[in-house]
Amino acid sequence: MNSVNRLVLIIAASFSFAAVAQQEFSADMAFGAEMPALGATQSLKQAIAANVTDVNGMLKIEGQITEVCQAKGCWMILVDGDTYARVTFEDYGFFVPMATSMQRSVVYGTLTEHVLSGEQAEHYAQDAGAKSTLKLNGEIKEYSIVARSVQLENRS
Repeated sequence: MNSVNRLVLIIAASFSFAAVAQQEFSADMAFGAEMPALGATQSLKQAIAANVTDVNGMLKIEGQITEVCQAKGCWMILVDGDTYARVTFEDYGFFVPMATSMQRSVVYGTLTEHVLSGEQAEHYAQDAGAKSTLKLNGEIKEYSIVARSVQLENRS
């Protein structure tokens, strides 16, 4: 692929991601690949405690979305009580609407634990809409899910 075609593809993808991140959502929306019908869904706390994945290293994890990247919808925070995980989307193949916050959802993906630098944490805080400039020192441990699919829970 030549550089002009690659640039056109990148620009088209950027517009489609922006459209998804700004679209209204409904309680039954799904993003990414189809959610597998088989396999038990577990709470985020259960998934972290058990640390057991299926054959492909994938889990179905439920929780409440409390924050979404306000720049693009390229990450969200999934919470279960006092436990949270930052959810990003496999190969940046999809994003979620920025207004998805406070929705219950099921996420299908891989769960890992990692450490953010202070700079990474500041960047995420700004993406979440933090108005002040944060200065975070040191490292922050957090759980991460790279999601293949996200299904908003229908509460009706």
